[in-house]
Amino acid sequence: MDNPAAVVKGAMTPGSVAEPPIAAVGVVYRRDQIRVGKVPMSTKIFQGIGALPGSHKDFAFNTFLLLYYSQILGVPASSASIVLAIALVVDAITDPIVGAYSDNFRSRLGRRHPFMYASALPLGVFMYLLFSPPAGASEISLLGWMLTFTLLVRLVFTFFVVPWNAVAAEYSQNYVERTSIITYRYLVGWVGGVTFAFVMYTFVFAGSPAYPAGQLDPANYPLFALVLGCLIPLWCLVTTHLTRREVPYLLQPVSATPKFDFRELVSQVVMALGSPNFRLLFIAMLLFAGIAGVGGVFDIYMNTYFWEFKPQDLRWFGATIIGALTAFIAVPLLQERFQKQNILVTVLAFSMALGMLKVILRFADIWPDNGNPMLLVALIVHGCVVVFLLTTAGIMFGSMIADLVDEQALRVQRRQEGVFSSVIGFSSKATSSIGLIAGGFLLDFVVSFPRGTQPGEVGADTLFRLAFTDGIAIHVFYAIPIYLTSRYTLTRERLKEIQAQLADA
Repeated sequence: MDNPAAVVKGAMTPGSVAEPPIAAVGVVYRRDQIRVGKVPMSTKIFQGIGALPGSHKDFAFNTFLLLYYSQILGVPASSASIVLAIALVVDAITDPIVGAYSDNFRSRLGRRHPFMYASALPLGVFMYLLFSPPAGASEISLLGWMLTFTLLVRLVFTFFVVPWNAVAAEYSQNYVERTSIITYRYLVGWVGGVTFAFVMYTFVFAGSPAYPAGQLDPANYPLFALVLGCLIPLWCLVTTHLTRREVPYLLQPVSATPKFDFRELVSQVVMALGSPNFRLLFIAMLLFAGIAGVGGVFDIYMNTYFWEFKPQDLRWFGATIIGALTAFIAVPLLQERFQKQNILVTVLAFSMALGMLKVILRFADIWPDNGNPMLLVALIVHGCVVVFLLTTAGIMFGSMIADLVDEQALRVQRRQEGVFSSVIGFSSKATSSIGLIAGGFLLDFVVSFPRGTQPGEVGADTLFRLAFTDGIAIHVFYAIPIYLTSRYTLTRERLKEIQAQLADA
């Protein structure tokens, strides 16, 4: 059950630690209504719908954006990666700003919902334009177009996703129920994301005699742009509108809030990073996102050229949702027996090992040959296991961040859901940008991957370099964030003590 206690910044409570003067500005938070019982399942589902805009955007960005501009429009992968990275860095800077501003925002719709409403329609327009560059544009014009609309998409999406992420920690203070809320977010995101990918590969990127690999057909992208431009704002509006009923149960500042300025932003970020546990997760996510950013550049290249899958093959990777569904069932059972951080470390270690095993089995000639239907089956089974592990990791990570908000509230007497969410967003975006640059340069200068080629036209040496870089060299570095995560110390028992002290404040 949600705790009715207001959290007062600047008032000492048992176990709290004195902070520098910048942390002593008084802010009182209160709920207009106190929830009796659990968070309704419908609320969890409605909140989960908010995962769909990000799922669709990430599918477009991670799977097609670099491929489209590089292999179809002829822009060098290294140049396109630099453009993507610049947009990501600029976008990352706005995350803490939006988070801090929404933490102190007051309106009849609460702290978060106004931003979510306002971002919906511009997000759809900019997403459409990103995949609709002017015909016949020069290379420099294409890079400028790509930079402009990648930046606009990411900036506007920040105004949706940072408040959406932050509000999840406010629905409940229960250790187990918070995990349930995050689980529904992943469930809806996975089901919607898999369905979207299946439909795209089946109907939008279907192969033709001229382009058996439909993802390389320029004629398919205008429809893809239109679908993105319509669906993404729709899901933004649906999740925002259907969760409006929860606003009275959410914390809002009722006393005067500090006026936003850059120094206040820096102080809030420093305040957040003063938490040892949050700092560990922050650095771990920083490294994890950077490594994943490098690997993400390679995914569509591996599927198209190394494994030589066609769209009618790629759509069946949606079956890996079995792994996600298994995770949704298993996570509550695992959490009953183990601490969240122990679960997270274990699944990350296994996912690293399986990622390396995928290409090792090809190098050892154990996987079936390309074109053999059993190769697709084997990799789908492999994908199911990896998805189970990574979905479990994502649920645990989101739930651990929500728990740290309470630890931070006791430590500094201030609610920082938005700052925590935005700092994590900043870390993943900033280091992903480095990963994008590194991935693009690896493709151009280490793998030496040719532009404008079809599957079957790439040399064996190039394919070996592609697979070794993606499957072995990159995955080794995951050991570092795994080690850092293992040092996290907030347990179930300690969280209960913290929440009891907050209730008595």
